[in-house]
Amino acid sequence: MIDLSSSPWSKTRARRAAVLVSLTFLATCAKDPEATTSTTGTSSTSTSSGSGGAGGSGGAGATTGSATTTTTGSGGAATTTTTTGTTTTGSGGSGGASTTSTTTAGSGGSGGIGQGGGPVVTWPKPCADIYDQDKVPTFELTFTPEELAGLDADCQSNSQNYRPVKFTYDGLTVDAMVRMKGNWSWNCQKKQFIVSFNEVNPNGRFHGLRKLVFDAPWYDQSFLHERLAYPFFKKLGLPYSCANNAKVMLNGQYYGVYANVERLDKEYLQRNFVEDDGNLYQGGAELKTNLDINDTSDLQALNAANTIEQLDASLDLDEAVAEWAAEAMIPALDNYWAGVEINYYLYHHPSRGFLYLPYDMDIIFGDNHYPGGGALWPDALFSDPITYQHPGWLKEPVIKKVLANPTWCNRFVEELVKARAAYSPSELSGQVDAWNAQIAQAVIDDKNKTFSTAEHDSAVAELKTFFTARAGVVDAWLAAGNHCPAVW
Repeated sequence: MIDLSSSPWSKTRARRAAVLVSLTFLATCAKDPEATTSTTGTSSTSTSSGSGGAGGSGGAGATTGSATTTTTGSGGAATTTTTTGTTTTGSGGSGGASTTSTTTAGSGGSGGIGQGGGPVVTWPKPCADIYDQDKVPTFELTFTPEELAGLDADCQSNSQNYRPVKFTYDGLTVDAMVRMKGNWSWNCQKKQFIVSFNEVNPNGRFHGLRKLVFDAPWYDQSFLHERLAYPFFKKLGLPYSCANNAKVMLNGQYYGVYANVERLDKEYLQRNFVEDDGNLYQGGAELKTNLDINDTSDLQALNAANTIEQLDASLDLDEAVAEWAAEAMIPALDNYWAGVEINYYLYHHPSRGFLYLPYDMDIIFGDNHYPGGGALWPDALFSDPITYQHPGWLKEPVIKKVLANPTWCNRFVEELVKARAAYSPSELSGQVDAWNAQIAQAVIDDKNKTFSTAEHDSAVAELKTFFTARAGVVDAWLAAGNHCPAVW
């Protein structure tokens, strides 16, 4: 039996999930009456295509963890494997046809459905190879003198014009287009870039990607903020961008070290979701996909929602409070949770409703500094998980309506408890040590950075101090209790 009673999903989402799983189960049984599956909670999805191979239902077992899951059958045995947690192996049976199955965190359940005849695809899919955590890739940008002068002029005039460039990586050179990147982080001493492979040819891709983002804001003196943030969202089972660090060469000369961050676009959706054809909005306003249809009635309905029931009809509220809680934990001081209406994306998932996608995580952890040493956000450490708002913005209406509701405010607190459990100062410090070691020489050699190497080293040390201090602040906040409903 499929048990949704223990799921924290809203009733709307539970009904949708039950229908989807039931359809999958019926389709499977029609082809193999002996095949069974068990699902509890929420987690990742795996699919397999092709004709059926041998496999079948297995004995009871346990599957734990929230990572991606694949199910395969070969010969007599069917095995379900999670990338973290335990493995459940089912005994052999009759061959199973190609199916879509969902295996989730929880206990018990029969063995996986026998599958075969094609590759298994899991969601979220792995990151492209250029985001390998064990490498610091080097990318080369080669402009003509005229285009390089034009790029300099663009920087001085705050313009974002795409300019042709020869792009080289790992011995391969291709034609691409490059423009300046940034808003508040804009700086002409060390430019930030977006490299596009699909400006001329809409189908142009490089290592499966249409665009690359090289980010080096002057206020992240560690070069590590975004690289640290997105694995935290991944750990919580939320959508996330891939990121590592990279070196950029400009017309044959080393230009600097960057955060190499996956852009939110169609390829991002295809990597994170089985259902990837919904509308994607930047800043909750600008449509980025399905431009040929240009139907934004879904967003209009969300913006018109006033009651919690209306919001639940448009949003995946469980995902929303989980994403907000993750932002509150780290904390993400320049993002949606803090009231910054430009630094987030919304994805209208065809089955789940609108999802909040983390984006532009370069002002987090509270260690950002102005040139000369002044703290960017002195109140970052003690920012209240519910009431904090960016000093230049106002808390967004949707989050205020949701957290003013006692039920959903308490759900937010529950998700903050989970976020705190996933927030390990020692683990984060270990990542800082490992990744900073990767880029140490690149930082020293970076003559275009807007701060000294000593300031970089200080920022790295401050990061690790902040991790522990923030954990203590949130622990005290949770222990105090009585935070709901939120009063604005």
